[in-house]
Amino acid sequence: MKVTREETLPTEVILNIVLEPDDIEPHLDWAYRRLVNKVRIPGFRMGKAPRAILESVVGREHLLHEALERVVSGSVDEAVKQESLEPYIQPDVDVTSLEPLSIKATVPLEPLVTLGDYQSLRIDREPVSVGDEQVDDVLERLRSESAPWEPVDRPVQFDDQVTIDALGTVDGRTVVDDKGIEYVPSMENKLPLPGFSVYLEGAKKGESKTFTLTLAEDYNDSTLAGKECRFEVNIHEIKQKLLPELDDEFAKGVGEGFDSLRALKESVLENLTKTAEREADQELYEKALQQVIEDATVEFPRMLVDRELEHMWLDREEALQSRRINMETYLQQVGKSEEELKEEMRPGTQERLVRSLALKKLAQDQNIEVTSEEVDKEIEGILSSSNTTDESVRQAVSSESFRNQIESTLLTRRTLERLAQIVQGDGAVSEESAEEEVTEEPDQGDGKSDS
Repeated sequence: MKVTREETLPTEVILNIVLEPDDIEPHLDWAYRRLVNKVRIPGFRMGKAPRAILESVVGREHLLHEALERVVSGSVDEAVKQESLEPYIQPDVDVTSLEPLSIKATVPLEPLVTLGDYQSLRIDREPVSVGDEQVDDVLERLRSESAPWEPVDRPVQFDDQVTIDALGTVDGRTVVDDKGIEYVPSMENKLPLPGFSVYLEGAKKGESKTFTLTLAEDYNDSTLAGKECRFEVNIHEIKQKLLPELDDEFAKGVGEGFDSLRALKESVLENLTKTAEREADQELYEKALQQVIEDATVEFPRMLVDRELEHMWLDREEALQSRRINMETYLQQVGKSEEELKEEMRPGTQERLVRSLALKKLAQDQNIEVTSEEVDKEIEGILSSSNTTDESVRQAVSSESFRNQIESTLLTRRTLERLAQIVQGDGAVSEESAEEEVTEEPDQGDGKSDS
């Protein structure tokens, strides 16, 4: 076996491998032993024909194709070992010739990450302030959520609940056909089209309304985009919310119940403050990490983006399948080909990789690690909070892939916490922030994509 080496990038090596007949012979013999039990040759019992006879019937090229995957895999592994390389992910392999058998293997190496002087970064955490107005807003929302709908004998107002039949047609083609639906008209409600709610305001029970709205230029059906849609709406019932008084009795019915309105307000204030603290920490994490990334130099194999892009594509397919939508239908809806959509995803994929690699390097610099015992503790916490006794759930969260995900989450969390401490001059970060992350990162347990 002859191997020549090209080093085109610091994180990538190309190996050109040319195999001699003696290199291939053991693999051809292996292929013969597989095929001889599958091919019936006149004059011989199944599996008893000599290799020369079998080869004369099926051809040497057929034997080679049978063994090709095994030959290529073994040869690339041997060449990588011979060149003392440590692939970061599986090499990209291309058979360039069958006679002689020639292979081009692009071997991705460990990314090179150089962080800037992040120890000197200083970023102030935004102060947290929660006022009475925010508490009142929450109380009003709780009040509205608990209020029953009561029929009223007056024209429709915004934020009422109306029962309607709605028929929408474009050039005689039906695009909306809803009967007996409950609809809440408001300026924020853009369904089924922006402006629909406005035409319901002032309508009376039993009244019919007819009006037209223009479909958007980016309407999901391009043949209807920009056209006029004629609506016929019948008003069957009008209801408004009967808001309760904000008093101690109301407080007793919220959640598990509070002794008084004052106790409820204190609880709301505490929760709002905790949320604001978490958001302030999240914002600090993001600012600090973005500055680290801007000051860093990150080089990685080109194929790493392609591999990560494939993983993201599979994730998107699974998410669509959970909504009972196949990828072909989705592509038709967005009006793009698979290639076009992947190219749109590429910049975001590259940003995710840079972010993940910078975090991994930061964790290494700061000697941040996660032990198996800490992963166990986190999983037990998840099981305890979910209150489940389902054995299948326990098996799922104990799987290797889930453990890796938990390890990655813990590592990211601790790295961000440490970074926040550094940019604040080693100040502490609130404990609440330890339960959340800035954003979901690609797995950095070993810093590698699956191959």
